Amino acid sequence: MRTLQLLLFIPFTAPFAAAQVPGFQGVLGGTAGISVPTGEFANTWGKDMFTFGGQFAARMGRLPFQGGFAFDYGIMGRSVATVPVPDPALTATEGTLAVKAKVLSYHPLLRFSPFKGKVRPYVDGMVGVRQFTTLSTVSVDGLENPLSRERNANDFAFSTGWAAGLMVGLGGIGYIEARVERFNSGNASSVDPASIVVDGTGNVGFNTLNSNTDAVNLLVGIGLRF
Repeated sequence: MRTLQLLLFIPFTAPFAAAQVPGFQGVLGGTAGISVPTGEFANTWGKDMFTFGGQFAARMGRLPFQGGFAFDYGIMGRSVATVPVPDPALTATEGTLAVKAKVLSYHPLLRFSPFKGKVRPYVDGMVGVRQFTTLSTVSVDGLENPLSRERNANDFAFSTGWAAGLMVGLGGIGYIEARVERFNSGNASSVDPASIVVDGTGNVGFNTLNSNTDAVNLLVGIGLRF
């Protein structure tokens, strides 16, 4: 609801901002920070996650809007074990099994960015999905590519959100920024990384969690304006 209210509010302010600033720029940048679960997700998962990603936004004519895309990659947890590799074609008899649980966020965005100076506040409205996935990869010393790769679990949740940020220019086209993202997401199943176990033959076992996936991301970033 807050995201819809934001998107409805922005067009009423556009004529005033457009009258002040003729023309707007696009941006391409990367961010990193922490993702803090909220609501039911905080009760079920309850751990902050390291997250990184980026945003792309292109100007829309002479209006103070930019259309683009936001991507986030959060690491929920990882487990590593040594497992046997019964492949007669290989000289190695053991490999490394890495099981990684992660969350990926994909959100088209509409950005309201009314100023063109060195300091530029902005607000984003976002609608998209969050993906909770767990992969197992077996690698062997001496092989350039993984010996095997398996998706153990995968689920998606519909997501809406907003973001607010402040960019400060660096030189001619660079900038640094601070950004806050707030996601209201539906229910999804995810692997509990603390429950991942690997037996002596390389079989992976784990428990799953199920809840909504609301979160707040606190990010800093750097990028280019064009």
